[in-house]
Amino acid sequence: MLRLLLKLLSFVTGQRLLTPEQAASQQLELNDLRSKQAALESLSSQLRSEMKRQQALAREQLKETQKSHEQMLLAQQSEIDSLKEALGQLNLSVDIETQRQMKENNDLLSQLNWLSGTIAHDFRAPLRAIDAYSFFLADDLGENAPPEASKSLEEIRRNGKRMGVLLDALIEYLRLGVCPLNVQLHDLNETLLQVVNEHFDFSPVPIEILVQGKWRFDKPMMMKAFKELLDNAVKFSKPVESPKIIVRQSSPSNLEIIDNGVGFSETHDAQKFQLFHRMHGNDEFEGEGIGLATAERIASRHHITLKLNRVGNQTVASLQLPERGSF
Repeated sequence: MLRLLLKLLSFVTGQRLLTPEQAASQQLELNDLRSKQAALESLSSQLRSEMKRQQALAREQLKETQKSHEQMLLAQQSEIDSLKEALGQLNLSVDIETQRQMKENNDLLSQLNWLSGTIAHDFRAPLRAIDAYSFFLADDLGENAPPEASKSLEEIRRNGKRMGVLLDALIEYLRLGVCPLNVQLHDLNETLLQVVNEHFDFSPVPIEILVQGKWRFDKPMMMKAFKELLDNAVKFSKPVESPKIIVRQSSPSNLEIIDNGVGFSETHDAQKFQLFHRMHGNDEFEGEGIGLATAERIASRHHITLKLNRVGNQTVASLQLPERGSF
């Protein structure tokens, strides 16, 4: 009967009327929704609070990071300033040392020029006089000169000329130790071929060039060193059967001049690069003991290590660049 009355009222009023049970159920749903809404609002509030806290924490950490970076940058800048100051001091020291060495070299060159002039005047003049008097004396004696006298006069003239050669060699050896270097990058093969074409075009010993690549050196000086080493190889190879000289590289930084000549005794090993030291007598080979010493002097100026060794029946002159590969 109650349900019928409710339907009748709903029809008359145009509104849906709920039963007590339905109203109670709807109220429960409404209360549940309100509870959930309150929970969501509470959670939203907590999230907003957490976001604010995280933002504040992030700002604080950013400030700390910026401060740390600023301190690091200041420390790095301070270190850079210290390094700049140290580099400036080092450059100043290098400049001072360079100037000192240049002054020493200039002083040595001046002394060498003075020595050259002194030798030219005080030594060469007497040598020329001895040579001239010996010549005129031999000419005056003519065919009537005793054999011993003629031989002695020839010996006097020969030794006088040799003394002049030795003086020239000494001056050149001293000059090579102090003269300025014009170091540039040069092709090894072209340089060696130029030496062979200029000085060994008619060599009785064939010379084979098997090199490539480029080294840094003063070209006129290094050409002189190559010439002296090849001269040495040619001279001591001529007496052997089928002589041959090979110039090759065992590595890009090592050059070898190899000959199959007579070689040298181990007794000369310690003195082989000494000026005027000879490893063979005058009755065997001509020479003044100048070539190897000159080549070693030039190599040393370029920080190149020159070695001369006997390997089997071959003599090997090796030129080794420093560890960094070039000068």
